[in-house]
Amino acid sequence: MPADSDFAAAALADTLAALRARIDDVDSRMLAAITERIEIAQRVGTAKGAGGSANHGAPVHRPGREATLIRALIARYEGPMEPAGIHAVWREVIGASIAVQRPLTIVTADRAAEQAARLHFGASQRYAWAASPIVDVASGQADIALFPVLDADAWKAAAGLLAVRPDCALLWRLPFTVPGGGWIVVGRGVTEESGDDLTVVIAPLDRVPNDPAIETLCSLPDGRAVLSVDGELADVPADAGSADNRPVLQLGRFPAPLVI
Repeated sequence: MPADSDFAAAALADTLAALRARIDDVDSRMLAAITERIEIAQRVGTAKGAGGSANHGAPVHRPGREATLIRALIARYEGPMEPAGIHAVWREVIGASIAVQRPLTIVTADRAAEQAARLHFGASQRYAWAASPIVDVASGQADIALFPVLDADAWKAAAGLLAVRPDCALLWRLPFTVPGGGWIVVGRGVTEESGDDLTVVIAPLDRVPNDPAIETLCSLPDGRAVLSVDGELADVPADAGSADNRPVLQLGRFPAPLVI
């Protein structure tokens, strides 16, 4: 006669088998749902192409919408998964949805920046290295460039890019799940509010108020600094002239990092 331990082992095996079967079923339904989402994104890309000149060449990357989507998913999730896990899963799905419309060419200067880009934009994009990533965006060879927050020369190049390319914008500060991330993303994309955004300006250091809502991202050799402002920086004049000649220059905005 089998021992009680044998019956217990058999019962456990039956339970595990049933649970694994349920996991297999859920995986199949998840794959079907992801496939449906990607196919809808593909139709969105087709609709943009059929929309005439108004939509021709429109950026497929929309940081504001993506940040809003992920924040909403995390806010209503009540399960045991960590919010960072939800972010990681949906970043891959969003990346794949973008790629079926048109894969992004993302340029970085080193492996660390590329890793940050891959974690955010997903495995479906095209990645390359360049000595001056922003130059590749300006020339049309790439869609998106990453550069270190503390790189003053890169900030100057980014300001120049934004001044001449209306289809480009500041997009993200990465990693999106970490306050004070080390990389800035600039390139093709649309600027739209996500509901929680940071404004980026260049201003003289001696005009920066002592305000916890203002973070100095990078000091520039000319006595100015790149600032991240939670909200809007008061008393910013609409100065005329080139970016180099304006004492205060608003560069744009990007979604504030996730609070998780």
